[in-house]
Parts: sequence; structure tokens; C-alpha cells
Amino acid sequence: MAIGRREFLSTAGLAGLSLASGEMTLRDLIDAPQTPPKALVGVIGSNFGGLHDANGTAVSGLVDPRPLDSALTDSQLDAMVRKAFEAATTSADGLTHIVKPNDWVVIKPNIVLCPGVSEVMQVNWIPGMVADPRVVRSLIAWLVESRCGRRFTIAEASGGWKCLDHSKEKTDGWTTTWNGVFGGFSYKEMIADFSRRYPSLRFDTLDLNFDNVIEVAVPGGALASGNPAGKYFIPRTVLKCDRLISVAAMKTNPVGASLSIKNYFGIGPGSFYGFPKLKLHEFGDPSEVMVDLLSFHPADYALVGGCFGVEGDGQQNVRHNVIVAGANAVAVDAVAAAVMGFSPAELLFLRNASKKGFGTHDLNQIHARGNSLAEVRRKFVPDPDWHPA
Repeated sequence: MAIGRREFLSTAGLAGLSLASGEMTLRDLIDAPQTPPKALVGVIGSNFGGLHDANGTAVSGLVDPRPLDSALTDSQLDAMVRKAFEAATTSADGLTHIVKPNDWVVIKPNIVLCPGVSEVMQVNWIPGMVADPRVVRSLIAWLVESRCGRRFTIAEASGGWKCLDHSKEKTDGWTTTWNGVFGGFSYKEMIADFSRRYPSLRFDTLDLNFDNVIEVAVPGGALASGNPAGKYFIPRTVLKCDRLISVAAMKTNPVGASLSIKNYFGIGPGSFYGFPKLKLHEFGDPSEVMVDLLSFHPADYALVGGCFGVEGDGQQNVRHNVIVAGANAVAVDAVAAAVMGFSPAELLFLRNASKKGFGTHDLNQIHARGNSLAEVRRKFVPDPDWHPA
């Protein structure tokens, strides 16, 4: 904890600080930069048994801890999500300090593909491809119970499916029941249930592919070299909402790890960038494009993980029960990458985001609270097209 100037002077006097010539002066010490507080990230696996922080603060364990590769009930996963929020919260930081009672909260889950859709991408759907909708449900329930937010919009601009209003398919990301995975409920059913239980609040879904858009320059300048104008078409919802929360799975892909920042490809509207979004990839390195997109509304909070993930070439499903949560997407992704066996410094998108000032990817500057990384690490097989930065 940083101390004030008055407290420092008092402490220095009691310590008999010498101001002799050639030694550091009192003024030097007062003006010396303070060590910034570490970014706080909650890390909770299904095996979490509790801890005491270095400062003595206790975090109780899960009531029903399970091995990391075990099948979980909805209530067991919900307990993990809530425990991750607890671990990532202090008296001055956390979701209750970020989301205000009247805020419009946009929740951006990664829903790159859904079962039963073949119009856009000829790829088989597997559970680890998408953010676990039960994590989204737990997030909304926690926000509502904590009186954080008045409107909750679940929004996605998938490159792999279109909403039924713009598609000839029989299902979409909002109506699919996931072949019975994730409890077999749809986002449409989730929204209806919350709306019935909390009639004074507003709950909705939105396909950002067809939202009204604004063409705007990247704040602070674009990184992608293939976009000399430095502009993108961005959905108004992303620009106008009060808070944006990114919810992603742990996946491998050619950028290394696809996490909460890679999730920002899902704000680029397909109505301008295509299905899939090949025009976004034409701008250059995806590790630059995703940070450009992050710049328009950096995540106010990020959640990564759940029960499933992907390793290898994108078609190898993984069961690994871990939730990583926090108020800084760069730090969250750095910890999630470490859980997957990556060195954050090897991931170019994390280095780009850090250089642009969105947070730190240095694990030495991050307080990962909950499970130790050793307790939850599983080395994911990298995508064969990935090369360390």
C-alpha cells in the first residue's frame, strides 16, 4: 500500500534517515515513483480448496471440489464462477465497483459457431469452440443479484452463423440448444427466464453483424498495417453501451491462444467484413487487428474458461474446469494463457495490447488469486500454424 507524503516524512524521521551529501535525499525518496499495484485476477478450478493470501485474507474453498477433468453440474460450475468473482474482488475493486445500477451492460460471448449450421463455415461444431452459456447465465444472475446494471444485452457478430432474420438455416446462436451440451438450454430461453423473473429490468440478444454501425478511426492509431486509413466499421451498441464484458473459452489457434481479446473479432460486423470475416484478416496480422478492435471499447471485465476448451488445430475438444476473471482483459488473458501452458511473452497480441497501454501481460505484475497456476495448468497442444513471437 502506498503511503502519503505526511506518513513518509514521519517514518523517515523516526528511522533517522541520513541526508548527508552523496546519499539519496528525502526529496529523492518522496519523488521516487511508487510501485503500481498488481493487476488482480481470480483463478478458480473445480478443485479449489481455499487459501489464505499473504496478507491473511481468507478465500474459502468450493463446497464440492472436483477434479479438473470431471463432468460438472450447473450448480458446481455456477459456484466456480461466483468464487472467481470473489477472488478477483477487493474492497476497492471488482464488478460491483465497475457496473453501476443503471448501466447498460453488453455481454460479448464467443459464439463462433453453433451445431446444425453449415451455410457459412464447413467446420464441425464442438463444445470447446464457444463460451459456455452457463457461465454467461451465472454472470448475469450475479449482476442482477448485486444490483449491477439495468439492461443486459448478449451480443455477438459471429463469422459462422447469422441470426434467423438473415438466414435460411433452422437454428442460430440464440435458438440452438447445443445438442444437449451445457444443460441443453438456449440463449433465447435464458433471456425469457430472466425477463420473467426480473420484469423491471431489460434482457435481450443482438446480432452485431446487422447492428447500425459507425466508421471510426482507431483510438491511439491502428496497428494493422493493411488498414492504412486506420478505420473500422463498429456497431453502435459497442460504442454506446456503458459496460462491455468479454466471455471466452480457452482455445488454441494460429495466434497461439484465443481468449478474451481474440473475442473482439466478434464485434466486426459481417455485413461489412463478410461471412466468415475474411476482410478483417486482409488488414494484416490478427494479433494487430484484434487489438485495434479492442481499442474501441476495452473490456470492462473479462471471463475466460468454463468446462470446455479446444487444443491443436481447432477440432480437438478439451475438458478442463477453470475460470479466470478480472477487470483487465490483458492480465486475464495472460493468466489464462499460462494455465494453457503458454508463456504470455510468446503471444504477440498480448505484447501489442500491453504496448498500447491496455494492461500488463507480465505475470510478475499480476496477482493471480485463487488456485496457484501449478494447480490448474494443463499444457494445451498448440495449433500447428502457431509460432512463438
